[in-house]
Amino acid sequence: MHYNFFMKKIFFQIIIFLIIFSSCTKNVNINVMKDIKIVETSSLKEIKFTEFIEKISTYDIVLFGERHDDSLTHQLELITFKEFVNKNERTALSLEMFERDVQSLLDSFLSDKIDEQKFLNNSRPWNNYYTDYRPLLLLAKEKGLPVIASNIPRKFASIISKSGKDSLYKIENIKDLFFEPAVDLKSYKERFFDFFSSMMQSSPMANLNKDNAYISQLFKDATMAGSIRDFVNRNKGYKVFHLCGEFHSNYYLGIYPQLQQFLPEKRILTIAVVDDSTFDPTIADFLFVK
Repeated sequence: MHYNFFMKKIFFQIIIFLIIFSSCTKNVNINVMKDIKIVETSSLKEIKFTEFIEKISTYDIVLFGERHDDSLTHQLELITFKEFVNKNERTALSLEMFERDVQSLLDSFLSDKIDEQKFLNNSRPWNNYYTDYRPLLLLAKEKGLPVIASNIPRKFASIISKSGKDSLYKIENIKDLFFEPAVDLKSYKERFFDFFSSMMQSSPMANLNKDNAYISQLFKDATMAGSIRDFVNRNKGYKVFHLCGEFHSNYYLGIYPQLQQFLPEKRILTIAVVDDSTFDPTIADFLFVK
């Protein structure tokens, strides 16, 4: 009797979750888009969401730069991804938030070979996984879409930050877990140093060598770009919808120039979310303006 009651309780909890999840993905545009403007920066014209989806669907790779702690940005990502894949069935979701060494685990979760808890126990999910990335992952899983764990494992990025890139090459059997930068732009380096100086003064990481920290950033950009390139080369005809921190894609820096080197024939588009007070048409191809 107690067992039956327990199983019924679990069953109804699952049903409630599925209803809520379905409702959220269907209605998020109604709740979120009403106070948002979408600007096509090439023309400086405000466009409707349906036109926005039409336009971005003509590109091969979409880079959506996010503010990791901004819930509105994550809702905009979800509805954009949902409508993008409705129009482009052959799409892969690519995530900064999962690293190359957990790709096989991610594939196993997507194909139901392991459950979600086992996947999470071994894949180092970000703290905001449940609220911000799980809905995207479940949507990809529901539609049978591939997902790319694109980033360099954080322990190796940390090694570069602390000891320089040469220390990375002393470690055996990791050459498949990262890609070397194909380009190093002065404008990106200057922007990174400005950011580093402003953020690190009161940080425990203030003693890091800024040159090493920048090289670590380049390896992250290059590894995400290289992961996308490898997928595209193995899966002809697929588009890629990539989510990353805005610093990795704003101003056509970070991942963007690495992709231009890795996949020069592909059309790459950038999206960002900005406040009305900080509107700058040079940030990205399309701006969600709050």
